[in-house]
Amino acid sequence: MDQNYIIDTLKNNINRQSALDTLIDFERVLDNQNIYTYANWLDGEVVEGPHIEKYWVTVTLMYPYKKMPDPEGAKRLMKHDCKVYYAKDTLITAAKLKDPSDSEPRDGADGRRPGQHRAKKVEKPIWLITLEVPRKFMQELATADLSIANDTLDGESVNAAMDDGAGDNDATAQI
Repeated sequence: MDQNYIIDTLKNNINRQSALDTLIDFERVLDNQNIYTYANWLDGEVVEGPHIEKYWVTVTLMYPYKKMPDPEGAKRLMKHDCKVYYAKDTLITAAKLKDPSDSEPRDGADGRRPGQHRAKKVEKPIWLITLEVPRKFMQELATADLSIANDTLDGESVNAAMDDGAGDNDATAQI
């Protein structure tokens, strides 16, 4: 896995509103299943996806090797017909420039200035977790959230509270 590939994937997602909406729904699935209560699940970074198919949405998350997400969280997702795949991989990234030994001279093969220095490439072990979530599951959660929001909001009570001064700084009203 190359750092530039990840950056390109994220740029593509930013330019597609449907991808952003899907990622928000995907995150809602993880949150509603309380996956973030399991160790290290919160530390994941999206590196690929969402790949939206007729019945599935697939997203790949990256974790530092020492922070593998707890498999119990994956089991919880699998109970809801999600598919979870774990894979070890290597992230190729630039070294942090702390001293001159962290850089190497350019050879000019990349079309940039030969003779200049650039950060050395560093390989870091990582975990890639690919999650395939049924689209129907994502849509059911979105519908459930909408119905909850509609049940808790009573327009007449809000208007009555505003008439009683609920919008004022010092006034309080019961809804």
